[in-house]
Amino acid sequence: MDATGVPTTDEMVSMSPAALMHVAHLLDVDRRVGEARQALLLQRVDAVGAQVEDGFRQVAGWGRAACNWSGAEASRLAKLGRAMQAMPTFAAACLAGHVGVAQMHAVAAVAGNPRVRDHLAAADALFTRQATSLPFDDLVTFLQHWVELADADGARSRHDRAAQQRRASVQVIGERSFVDAAGPAMDGVFMREVFDRYCEIEWRNEWDEGVRRYGDIMHPGLMERTPAQRRFDALRRLFDDAAGSQHAGGEVTVNIVVDQATFEHHLEAALGGTPTPADPSTAVTRRCEDHTGAVIDPRAMIAAALVGRVRRMVLSTDGVVLDFGRRKRLFTGALREAVLLAAHHCGWVGCHLHAADCQADHVLPFSHAGPTSASNGAPLCDHHNPLKNKGYRTWRDPDGLWHTYRPDGTELGWPIHRIHYPNAA
Repeated sequence: MDATGVPTTDEMVSMSPAALMHVAHLLDVDRRVGEARQALLLQRVDAVGAQVEDGFRQVAGWGRAACNWSGAEASRLAKLGRAMQAMPTFAAACLAGHVGVAQMHAVAAVAGNPRVRDHLAAADALFTRQATSLPFDDLVTFLQHWVELADADGARSRHDRAAQQRRASVQVIGERSFVDAAGPAMDGVFMREVFDRYCEIEWRNEWDEGVRRYGDIMHPGLMERTPAQRRFDALRRLFDDAAGSQHAGGEVTVNIVVDQATFEHHLEAALGGTPTPADPSTAVTRRCEDHTGAVIDPRAMIAAALVGRVRRMVLSTDGVVLDFGRRKRLFTGALREAVLLAAHHCGWVGCHLHAADCQADHVLPFSHAGPTSASNGAPLCDHHNPLKNKGYRTWRDPDGLWHTYRPDGTELGWPIHRIHYPNAA
């Protein structure tokens, strides 16, 4: 290994996959520590007002002058420094290299919301645990749920503004057309389901045409349209079908994942009751989202569940789908959907293909007496699922985190390096 600390290509050839990933982790720890130290420096400079002597009103401006940062970078680091000051356990984890850079800034963005400032001290241990234990996308979803609980009035206001400020336009400017729309998340979840269905139709139609033309040699590289072009054509087809009252995509059902406490809380409110405000520390087990993790307004979920084509799926407190109690060799029907809805993405570490596009498979193989139940199901994409036949395996821990193991028994990816912190009391 040369002075850079990065293995040469010749050295990589003789390294095991586990050893190579360990090098990547060590380099990332250095990056994390450096980021946290810069944020700590800004916080301390601001605390003593050192920036004022050189004529800077804001510490972010001082940082830009000292290090030639971009404005956005300086603002993020200043915000991270303030978050570290407010949450000492989180700060210690950042400075020790236990929290990823993206995770640091995701937590800092939430901590920067003045409406949740009074809850930060109580959330310190909880945020630290989640930031070191969850995949990044799942951390973002958790933080959204936490904000919904810590700032319930603000969350309702944001959802209400999204509804009040909904808009849509189709414009033709010169040789191009532009479609633009914005509205409530619940409406977007439904529209995305419809749009994705039409995108799938466009892909299948082009693939089938390619098979007719090229036969067995057909592969994605022979498809004439780019993915972006197919998406536009799918939108055009959707408008065509709407104009002709056709339904080429078939009836669409939107699946919403919600925990029982959230459902009962907002159902009581919808019926005129006054439920006890939820404790933000329960955000770990709170769910009100679609299959991709998009957080939606619980009030819209209740309304849609009563009158719309929406199915709710209730989870246990540890995030496992309640068992359907059916013994089958294959995951089919509602049981398959339950397995795929329980996770946001493929269970293979580092794979972020949406679970809805994955296969439902057994964690403990059926051949080894593994039950065909929701609690023993795992979403795996068609690329990673066959690797189980080569000795790889996946496992879901009690916290809901998926782990991937190589045939030699070593764990693959970042979870092996995570540090366990106690939850908030």
